[in-house]
Amino acid sequence: MVEDTPEPVLCVDLDGTLARGDTMIRAGCRLALSRPWLVPPLALWSLRGRGHLKDQIARRTRFDPASLVYHQGLLAWLRAEQDRGRTLVIASGADRRVVAAVARHLGLFDDILASDGAISLTGPRKAAALAARFGAFDYVGNSRTDLAVWRHARLCYLVARRRGHPARFGRQVRFARIFDATDEF
Repeated sequence: MVEDTPEPVLCVDLDGTLARGDTMIRAGCRLALSRPWLVPPLALWSLRGRGHLKDQIARRTRFDPASLVYHQGLLAWLRAEQDRGRTLVIASGADRRVVAAVARHLGLFDDILASDGAISLTGPRKAAALAARFGAFDYVGNSRTDLAVWRHARLCYLVARRRGHPARFGRQVRFARIFDATDEF
């Protein structure tokens, strides 16, 4: 009897992939408009790194995950993957509090990996964290920053925000599926 081997965990980026835009920029703008006296500290926080900046912004803003515009086609596919028993993880460079709020709001993800104040979990750091935590994984992303992660992924998925977007990656990545976000976002 041949035993079924479970599929690797399916990891999904948040900003620009699962949801439109960048949560840190949204929150930073909201913070600057509601508390303009915190604009100078924003520059100082950024000197300590993106992880620290994200942490400081998240500490000072209320994040509403319902306010995000989600990629409905990707969400439908993720729900189908979940129904098949697939483990789903948000792996994002966004702050941990923001990512946890999105995961709770959607009720779809089994786990999260996110920036924690000390580091910004993007690019090679995200790739290393996913490989260390899961070994084999599949990954859904949307940008050049995700190239390092796709290089370690078993299967690569792209959320294309504009026509011709997949061509930007040339021969560097072979995508198992491309989700068109030109009409979704």
